[in-house]
Amino acid sequence: MSLATVGLLILAAALVAALLGIAVRTLVGRNAEVPAVRRTVTRLRGNAAGRVLFGPSENDALDSEELDQMILLPTIVVVCGLVVTAVFVFGYALIA
Repeated sequence: MSLATVGLLILAAALVAALLGIAVRTLVGRNAEVPAVRRTVTRLRGNAAGRVLFGPSENDALDSEELDQMILLPTIVVVCGLVVTAVFVFGYALIA
């Protein structure tokens, strides 16, 4: 498999990750009052791993800013990492 193909696959993965993160944030935001969603997000933020990963929740865990911190920001970090990796692979393909 050529480096250009690998770079395109990484860019495709970045696109899928971005769309998936935005879709999850939208679905959770729209269904914030559904008891199952509220229970799941509250349990995720309330356990020890959730407090370490996302920090303590000062307000409601389903607040718009809290959801952005919990879903969108990690999505942005992962997508940016994938895009930078793809750019590196394309650059390496150009000089190789």
